[in-house]
This record gives sequence, structure tokens and C-alpha cells, in this order.
Amino acid sequence: MYGRVLGHVVMENAYASSLTTSTTAVPGVVVQGATRSKPLSTPGGPAYSPSDFLASFRPGTTSDQIRAAAERHGYSIKRIIEGTGIYVIAVPHGTDPASAAEEFKEDPLVEHAQPNYTARVGGAAAPTMLASALGTAKTARVVPNDPYYPRQWGPEAMSLPYAWEFTTGSSSVTVAVIDTGVQTDHPDLAGHITTGYDFYNRTTYVRDINGHGTHVAGIIGAVTNNAIGIAGINWNVRVMPLKVTDDSGSGYLDLSMIIEALRYAADHGADVVNMSFQIGDATTGEDPFMDQAIEYAYSKGVTMVAAAGNDGKLWVAYPARDPRVIAVGAVGPDLVRASWSNYGSEVDVVAPGSDILSTWPTNSFANASGTSMATPHVAGLAALMIASGVRGPAAVAKALHETAMDLGSPGQDSEYGWGLVNGHAAVTGSSITTMKVFAGEDDGTTLTYHSAVASPAPGGLYEVDDVEAGSWYIYGWIDVNHNGMIDDGDYYGRTPGRITSNGDTITGVDLYVRINAGSVPTAKLAGASSPESRGGLSRGPGAGADVADGDGGVRLVRLTPKGSAGTSSTAGKGR
Repeated sequence: MYGRVLGHVVMENAYASSLTTSTTAVPGVVVQGATRSKPLSTPGGPAYSPSDFLASFRPGTTSDQIRAAAERHGYSIKRIIEGTGIYVIAVPHGTDPASAAEEFKEDPLVEHAQPNYTARVGGAAAPTMLASALGTAKTARVVPNDPYYPRQWGPEAMSLPYAWEFTTGSSSVTVAVIDTGVQTDHPDLAGHITTGYDFYNRTTYVRDINGHGTHVAGIIGAVTNNAIGIAGINWNVRVMPLKVTDDSGSGYLDLSMIIEALRYAADHGADVVNMSFQIGDATTGEDPFMDQAIEYAYSKGVTMVAAAGNDGKLWVAYPARDPRVIAVGAVGPDLVRASWSNYGSEVDVVAPGSDILSTWPTNSFANASGTSMATPHVAGLAALMIASGVRGPAAVAKALHETAMDLGSPGQDSEYGWGLVNGHAAVTGSSITTMKVFAGEDDGTTLTYHSAVASPAPGGLYEVDDVEAGSWYIYGWIDVNHNGMIDDGDYYGRTPGRITSNGDTITGVDLYVRINAGSVPTAKLAGASSPESRGGLSRGPGAGADVADGDGGVRLVRLTPKGSAGTSSTAGKGR
């Protein structure tokens, strides 16, 4: 008589933390050596540009007709957003652009008119970094020599030291940062900066008065292993700075410039675009002009990543909530959603966003918090994935979902999306759907199957069939290097206790699987290697393997299939 086991498996990142403090919701950033927070965007700023609005016209309308229509209302053409048919219309001083846009809509030549909304960057002030609260990760496979790296908890939380063994990025991959600009000659950034553009001053010379964009750029691609400052997620990458704000340092971005910048990025070779800003608020819907720009970039194969917002509310900011954009929430070093991080069904993943150390003007470094900081962790990882061979925004998003460490409720949820991004799993293609889950037992020498082999569904729910009567552990394994052995770098785990099968269905069995790390001896395959001689387990593990035991040690075991009938290793049902 055979039973069934249903449960949930979590692919854990190689990280642990003892942090118990939480961040506040005060917008700001802590500069190294400073004693108070600096706002990233001034509170109570404008909802839209005070001097212009945006408009598009019906097909067939000539430029002379458009100019005449603007002049009839007392307005003038400021500029055209190249390639879009969107006009920036200037209004006289003292005229409310929102009212002007509503009036302009009534003109029969006008297809759509709206305010030129402002987007805002932001962050939440973080407590002073505590070295003792960074947690203890497994021995890192690749550790950069940057002096501030020990103060960066984000790479460890994302298992990046293991990812860097496989790829450190590529100079052929470009990440555009649409933001407040970047200090392009920062000593820990300069080597990775490619030509960008300042859409306010209309020049390729880009500078950052606010600091937000420089901080974002450093997370993605600070020059790494150079014995200076911090480590970027990418050791090799090109960062394209695109400035879409004025020179006031206010942290408010211009929608018309954002649209131009997104199209510019798509036309100038950007593989990834980082958008650490939000347009509008909970009462604001999707923007039709921004939607066109998103579709343009998506159609050209650009992966767009955006911040979920820092209001701590059940709504995801725009453009992050657009289905073509990867929406990122924030967690702290305790891997709990930051209190100020927005949440909702549109969240794709979460990433480190609290107390993040990165580059800062001028030639400095700063700690900042916010979904603005979580977003470049994901954009940077997307660049690593592209360097490792993942192609297209849909494939990047799918891989991020299926390799994330599930947090919160089992499977996708509104608090954490699909979970915390896992750098190692993402660049090695170690999707949870490729995991083998089965019931069995081991005696320190031999591991024996006592069920069929199943594969979990995205999110980690699994169903193991044909479980023999008896008392067994549940095992999970991803063969990362495809050598048929559970060895160093694979994902492996087993339940701490046994389940007892009497031919019935057992539910709610949680399983935790993580990277085998450290020095692991290689076991030779034992016994015959043909699928037939292994009981027909053609998709099961190999005949011999090394596995880590429950206390972190390593023991040599031999995998042998159960010998009873009905033991095919065909994958279990996905749910």
C-alpha cells in the first residue's frame, strides 16, 4: 500500500542573521561620518511640473496644425519627445498645467493631454551599521578585497559569493540608471561608467547633486576587488547614467524626461533599466504615455526593474506594478519585510533594502534604506543573469521567481512576492522546479529511495507519490553541476524528523534545502550506471554521492533506488 506526502520546500540562501532592530520610516540617508539624515526627496513636493503639460494628437495632424492649436490656447511647443508623438506644451506663468491639460483635451485635434507628473525618489533612514548584527554566512566561495565589503550584508543575503564563482558579470552588459544622475568620476565607479545623458541640461556630461543615483549605481556596479570602498553586484558591467531631474537636488524627477530616458536606454544598448522611483500615489492610475515607453523598451528586450514604494501600504507604486516591470520590495538583515516597504499582489521579489552601504557624492560612501536600494540589487542580479546566458525580460523574471527563497506564506504572497532573490540559484539556473523531492532513509553509508521522485511547483509546493509504508525522511536535491552526485555547490536538505506512511496522505511537511558549502570530498559513482540497473530511475540521482548532514558536516553515502514495483522516478504533479 502506497501513500502520498504533500508539503512545501524552501530553497534557503546561504545566509543567517541575528539582527533584531528595525528601520524607521523617515526619508533620508546616513553619509559616512555624518550624524544626521539627509532627505533624498523633499517632502510635500510638486505633483507635476508647474510650467508645462503633455499632449498627443490624432493621427494625421500636421505640425503646423499642432502649433496653431497650442497658440489658440495661449500655449507654445516646448519640445517633442523623440519617436513618441508626445509634445511638451509650455503654459504661461501662473497658469495651472493640470487645468490647462483638461481644457486642451477638448480640442478636436487632441488625442490625450495630462499633467507632466513628477516622480520621486526616496528612502528610509537606517540605524548605524552594527558589524555584530550582520549575521554569519557560510564560508564564501569568492570574497572581494574591498575594505567596506564586510559592512555589506546584501551580497551575503543574496548568496552572491557563490554566484561570483560562476560569473562576475560582463562588460558587454549595460544597466541604465534613470535617476538623479551619477557622480561619474567617483573612484569606485569611474571604471564602469559608459556614456549617459542629462535630459535636463541636454548634455552627455552627467552629475548628481542629490546623491540617490550615485548610491543606486554603486549597488549595481561599483568597481569590485580593487581594494577601494565597496563591492558591486557586478564586477564587470557598464552603468549608463540617465539624469531626469533639475539641478536643485530635490529628488523629484520629470515624467517627460523619464519617458525620453527609457526610450534612450532601449535605443542605446541597455540590457537592464533600474527605476528606483515612483510616479503618483495610491490614487493615481497607470500613465498612458509612460505605458508606451514601457512597451517600447520591453519590445526591444529590455529588463525593467522598479521600486515597490516606501509608504508601508498595501499598494505597489507605478511603474513597478506594471506586469512588464519587475516590482521589488525590501527586507532588512533579519529577512523580514521592512515596515516602510509597500506590498501587494504585484510584488515580484524582495531584496536587501535596509541600511545599504554604497557610493555617494563626492568621492564618499553612505548608508541608505528604501525600496530604491532594494531595486538595484535585483537590477544588478539581472545583469549577472544576462552575463550567464539568460535572455529576454520574461525569462529573467521567470528565473528570479523560480529561484527565490520563499518567505512569508508558502508560495507567492503579497508581502514578499516569490521571495528573496538568490544570486547563486539565478545564475546557475537552479530553479525550484528542477528539484528532486522523495521519501527515503540513510544510515550514513547508503541513502535508499522509498517513493517516486517529484518536482515542486513554482513557489515550492510538492507532492510525492508512491510512498511505501514505513518511517522515512523527505529529501530535496538540485544537481547544480549535473554530475549525478550530491556534492559541493548543489542544493540539498532533508526533514529533521521522519514521517510515518501507512498508505494515507500526509500534508504540511516542510522541507528546507540550501547550498552544500565548504570543502566536500568527491564520491565516485558506485554500482552500474544504466537507468535499467538503477531500477529505471532515469531521472533520479546518481548511484553515489556526498551529502551534508543535519549538523553541517559531510558524510559519504551511496544512493540506491528502492527495489519494489511502481518506483519510476517520473516527476510528481505540479500544483
